Amino acid sequence: MVAYKDVLKRLVMYRKSMGLMQTDIAEKFGLMQEQYSYIENGGIIISGQILMNFSEIGFDLDELIAGKKYVYHTKDLDKTLANIDTETHRNFALKLLADIIVSKYSGTVSKMRDEDANNMKMLQSLANDWNGFSMTCFVRDKMNTSQIAMAEKLGLGIKKYRDIEKEKIYPDAETLVSLYNMSEYRPTLFMNLQDRKIQIIKSVWCIFPAEDKRKMLNYVSDSMNIL
Repeated sequence: MVAYKDVLKRLVMYRKSMGLMQTDIAEKFGLMQEQYSYIENGGIIISGQILMNFSEIGFDLDELIAGKKYVYHTKDLDKTLANIDTETHRNFALKLLADIIVSKYSGTVSKMRDEDANNMKMLQSLANDWNGFSMTCFVRDKMNTSQIAMAEKLGLGIKKYRDIEKEKIYPDAETLVSLYNMSEYRPTLFMNLQDRKIQIIKSVWCIFPAEDKRKMLNYVSDSMNIL
């Protein structure tokens, strides 16, 4: 289990490893040094906006929140996606790939190790609600609980919780810690700072046989050539 105090310790270590003083980050964020000091000391909870600011200056938010790095070995997938020149075509290719994976592997989830099975279930949910997917809603549905109960678990008012679930606002660091502890899913998936669709596909990519991956990518490439 991750504690919020662990996040604060990593925050200080991260800043020092980058050779930055509190005043340096405060200036980048448009804060007074005293205000930033309150954040590192736990007097002010790190807001969703501040988390975004940390990401923009190079902090790994997954490592900051969860204390671990997420590294995917997906050179073959990356190469195929790099050859797609428009966002519309890229989205089409990702949806096609997600549908292929779900169709081919959804029946094998029970045979997967827990982490891979959980990631496959996440991909299934994404594929079923491609443009309206909410990570927080997915976790709540997986827990089979109501919005009110979920809000209570996170220590939030129901309006704020609903705004987070609808992704109108980002969760603060304390809420992100709670979401990670209850789900063990990659923290930045709840913020969608990167292309979440790609990250979710990458989270399961390594479990497939090389020949299956080659066939899936060839099918996607051939389909893109028709467009």
